[in-house]
Amino acid sequence: MSSLEQLRTALADRYTLERELGAGGMATVYLAHDIKHDRKVAIKVLRPELAAVIGAERFLSEIRTTANLQHPHILPLFDSGTVMVGTDQGDPAALATLGGGGAQPTTHLYYVMPYIAGESLRDRITREHQLPVADAVRLATEIAGALDYAHRQGVIHRDIKPENVMLHDGRALVADFGIALAMANTAGTRMTETGMSLGTPHYMSPEQAMGEREITGRSDVYALGAITYEMLCGEPPFNGPTAQAIIARVMTEEPRGLTSQRKSIPPGVEAAVFTALEKLPADRFATAAEFAVALKEERTATRYTSAIALPARSRRRTVLMSAIGAIALLGAAALGRLLAPSGGGTAALVNASLELGDSIAIRPIGNVRLAISPSGGRVAFIGPDGSDVGLWVRDLGDPKARLFPDTRGAFAPFFSPDGETIGFFSGGSSQVSLKVVAATAGVVRTLVQDSVASFGGADWGDDGQIYFTHANRGLARVSAGGGAITKISRPDSLSEIKEHDFPDVLPGSRRALVMLWKGSAGSNAVGVVDLQTGAVTELAAGSYSRYLAPGYLVIGASDGRLLAARFDVGSGTLQSTPTLMLQGVQEEFSNGTTAFAVADNGTLIYQAGQVGTTGIVWVDRTGRKTLVDSSLSAAVTGVALSPDATQIALAQSVSGGSEIWVKQLTTGTFSRLSMETQNSDRPVWTPDGRQVAFLATRGPRRSPWIRRADGSDSATSVVAGSGEFDEILFERSGRFTILRSQGTSVGTRFLLVMERGVDTLPRILLQSRFDHFAPALSPDGKWLAFVSDESGAKEVYVRPFPAVDSAKIAISVGGGLEPLWSRDGTELYFRNTRGDLFTVPVTTGPRFEHRTPQLLFSDPALVQQEFYRSYDVDPDGRRFLMLQSGGGESRSINIILNWRTELDRLAGGT
Repeated sequence: MSSLEQLRTALADRYTLERELGAGGMATVYLAHDIKHDRKVAIKVLRPELAAVIGAERFLSEIRTTANLQHPHILPLFDSGTVMVGTDQGDPAALATLGGGGAQPTTHLYYVMPYIAGESLRDRITREHQLPVADAVRLATEIAGALDYAHRQGVIHRDIKPENVMLHDGRALVADFGIALAMANTAGTRMTETGMSLGTPHYMSPEQAMGEREITGRSDVYALGAITYEMLCGEPPFNGPTAQAIIARVMTEEPRGLTSQRKSIPPGVEAAVFTALEKLPADRFATAAEFAVALKEERTATRYTSAIALPARSRRRTVLMSAIGAIALLGAAALGRLLAPSGGGTAALVNASLELGDSIAIRPIGNVRLAISPSGGRVAFIGPDGSDVGLWVRDLGDPKARLFPDTRGAFAPFFSPDGETIGFFSGGSSQVSLKVVAATAGVVRTLVQDSVASFGGADWGDDGQIYFTHANRGLARVSAGGGAITKISRPDSLSEIKEHDFPDVLPGSRRALVMLWKGSAGSNAVGVVDLQTGAVTELAAGSYSRYLAPGYLVIGASDGRLLAARFDVGSGTLQSTPTLMLQGVQEEFSNGTTAFAVADNGTLIYQAGQVGTTGIVWVDRTGRKTLVDSSLSAAVTGVALSPDATQIALAQSVSGGSEIWVKQLTTGTFSRLSMETQNSDRPVWTPDGRQVAFLATRGPRRSPWIRRADGSDSATSVVAGSGEFDEILFERSGRFTILRSQGTSVGTRFLLVMERGVDTLPRILLQSRFDHFAPALSPDGKWLAFVSDESGAKEVYVRPFPAVDSAKIAISVGGGLEPLWSRDGTELYFRNTRGDLFTVPVTTGPRFEHRTPQLLFSDPALVQQEFYRSYDVDPDGRRFLMLQSGGGESRSINIILNWRTELDRLAGGT
């Protein structure tokens, strides 16, 4: 019996082996059919002598670790195991392939991966010799993302090479973490007996070539540097006739320059590759993520606007836009001289753009993302999703921004009064920490480990205290040096004000401006809190406010406008009517915060991007987008597709609130539905497509209402009683209605159910000390998907319905939000905070089965919500109805210098 036939027989109960795909020094790969899941897979079978050295127990133990690596650019692991293959029959030459030759059965270790019909990176390099620079940089960045993720899980690959990178639809998938980890934990002397070594000489780091036992992620960075070099130049940095010759060159020589071989390679790319190829690990990038940033980083300069100071009597609202230089190259002192008033006039108004470069961007969605130091010479922002997310700082006199270490997941930065320290938050909804770090980078200190809201922001008072939104949704303070927390305010549960968010401490630290959250972005107000008594006074409509001395209140509205009014700090009262100052400022869909900040010297920074300019889009399974309606001009915060896919129900932010509208896709007509209820959002269709339900706030209570989709009746309440709710959905037969409590802190978001003809009031369906939200029922009504933070991170789970206590299945790994079933029930979709959309093939019915999540596309500019679903899927599953952020990722920060000049004129100054 041949080797393939023996293996086919041993695995026949699970897999049907079809043919050999390839063989290498350590393993043979076979194409097989997964009988249980009806799919093609690749089975990698280790050489018997290698299997004997590693041992089945060690192999299976280590492979379990790699099975938990879930990343868009890591080839997932489906299965692993051992089989016994008899070797006493058949052709000896054939049996030698599997290590046979004796009378005793041989143990074979194997693991199962998806079958990728494309090619490997080695195949592409062999075919094209040199890859386009953009492709090489993109692939290296994708591989770096996979390595960075694995390293953070404690897994070092140790054998990165083009053969271990598969290309699926042009995207990189890193394979073979399993063999590398198992071999690395095997005694070196026993490995020598096999005649094999871990690592390939062309890509082996010097420390790995020297046989050092402690290998870090910097060894993988070296290997990736070598791969990138080869993609660009067609050959590795070092070649030789033997492995020993190659290693000798790795240890003693420097590679040839890239730009001398290929002039189209940018100098920055060459510098990044050579840093990755440094001989000493300490001289390389500390992480693969740093390598990815450097590959795409270009030296950029901040452009400024030439301006002429005008006499006060003839001052106009002048914006001179001739960009002729660079703030970064001038420095703060030179800039000050340029802008100084002459001849007794007032400093001129200057519009400028702080360019961040192609490799850095400000997050398009989320909490407050911008801060500026009181002097106006330094900005802090939250960087892009993915490996670079964190706190970035840019001095106006420097050519580029810096990513601060140990700030991954940061949000809502703010400066100390002297501008030398930056505060920020990090963590998820289950545990948020308040931290500080020196503005020049240093050790991050945690001031408050818990009791911090996952929303709400903070500010640094001139009394040495930091004021922040407490988990009870009111303000609290803590010393900038750490210590006990003092609670200051708490929203009145009987009023319509639910939170005191995003404080801005006024001079003297007697009062603070706050956002008064009333349940939706369009209904919020700005107010002032007495920091001694906790008393709250509402000032004006708006969602986000900041004070600018000597007496201005700047208000960000939920439609991307900035307004300003005269403000008296002593009394905490407005002295004039808010006046429009600027439009087109980017806002956060869910809470209405506007992306701007002001410095004490009158400098304004903001992100541009009028919301609603792109609105609702169709997105196919590759991520390609098509605009649904270019006429939508207001911010859309939620969409729902009717069961027959002919209508869209949507929530739009409007002046003073939000409304539900219905759009006919066939005729294009657009009609308002929620005319009887203000502040309405989160629409859902009834299963028959005749009605739309939504959440609406009437007075202090937020509850579900329902109305015919054509608007021919009046809206009626779905639930009697005084409860407040934030989500509603209907089971397809109409028997059950599922609701989610509004929630005021961690553990207060839970699921409820009402059964038609049985319950008059909702009863608890799923509740614990953790949050449960974003419920979604399978089309057959037997399985409930939802999000919980019980693991410390938000993940997607599935439970039987309505018997939710009988089982629980974890679906996502590494973060999951917004679960959604396909209309036929064969797929379960979910998203994560990086903007990735995954599909999970599932089987529902009496039993639930699921496969490994598969990435469909990634797009951080597509709006998502933290606690509920903000997208839908077409019945055929070929495209998704989603919300496109009007601003998207910003690669520049808009700056207006001497903005107080404009306030003086338009807000009634002298």
